[in-house]
Amino acid sequence: MDSRSRKSTFRTPSIDHRLNMRAVADENLAALADTFGRALDTTTLPGRAIRREHLVDAEVLLVRSVTRVNAELLDGTPVRFVGSATIGADHLDTDWMDANGIHWATAPGCNADAAAQYTLGMMVLACQRLGRDLRQQRVGVFGRGNVGGRLVALLDALGVEVVACDPPLAAQGETGLVTPRQALGADIVSLHTPLTRSGRWPTAGMIDANAIASMPHGVLLVNAARGDIVARGPLLEALARRRLRAALDTWPGEPDIRSMSLDSITVATPHVAGYSRQGKRRGTAMIHQAWQRWAETPLRVETKVSVDEIHDVEPPSSATDVVESAILSVTRIIGDDARMREIQPVSDERFDALRRDYVPRQEFAACRVRLPVDNPDARQTLARLGFQVAMP
Repeated sequence: MDSRSRKSTFRTPSIDHRLNMRAVADENLAALADTFGRALDTTTLPGRAIRREHLVDAEVLLVRSVTRVNAELLDGTPVRFVGSATIGADHLDTDWMDANGIHWATAPGCNADAAAQYTLGMMVLACQRLGRDLRQQRVGVFGRGNVGGRLVALLDALGVEVVACDPPLAAQGETGLVTPRQALGADIVSLHTPLTRSGRWPTAGMIDANAIASMPHGVLLVNAARGDIVARGPLLEALARRRLRAALDTWPGEPDIRSMSLDSITVATPHVAGYSRQGKRRGTAMIHQAWQRWAETPLRVETKVSVDEIHDVEPPSSATDVVESAILSVTRIIGDDARMREIQPVSDERFDALRRDYVPRQEFAACRVRLPVDNPDARQTLARLGFQVAMP
């Protein structure tokens, strides 16, 4: 059967007869059976395959970023609650939902640790491949919110010089920020803004020809936020001329990235920066809690999402930098990059399959690094990054 039409249903007797709601959910939502599945009749589908006809008797819709939720999908359906287990909402037409009495919720910050750690791993691998020392680079971070703020802290822990630009925060009086032009002048530019197309500070196409022209030659552009923050045409031209290097987890026009030659990309991964076990489960837990508040359920259903497991990481004794080795081991960047390159030419279906079949990784806090030899500097740095450290 074509995966696009794959459908499964699980039904659990409602804890209270008043919770006689039906839900349609993206099949890749973590902890679904332990949350919504314990109270609702839930049908699961591939996220991109959810259509209006699937919602004719559903009051609850649960999605990730791959499902566009708007009037085309919802108009005329009984859906009254939309939960997206994502930190962003650019795939949701929130204005239309507000105007039509549909309650919606996202999960801000749920996978911020995972995304920041993965971005750090992308920088480590890209610098290794380019023959650069990350600790000698200056990093400009666009967006000092949940993810960007955590990345700044991680870079600080490594002793990397870092500046951050965030016009909305600056307008609120936040200090310690630089201008966009100052951030663009860094050796590495890392994007962590939401994707917005209106308002005072729209970010769609923000990294355009003018922005690229103001960057130093050979700058490393890192994007693990939203692909369309970067204008595709200017990016392709700059890559062809080697005007810049790129480490991309999110892609302009995604999932249609057929125009992108992966040979020109220093690090290429399939939009999985936020895919940690802990982050995915937190995301579902957060929208489950929002649903319970909206539904005013008479019996609170405990959200069973354990994130307490500890996993051992043993950097090879031959590693010249055990800290970078531990980062790459846990974030799994090298393997993700290799799998991305194996599917060339990249089609929508292959790109989505990499995301669908991705085995969530662990976050730093769930990992204990076993040092091959005692190294006080490495031990302290790993602890500042959030790892647990075991003495040899």
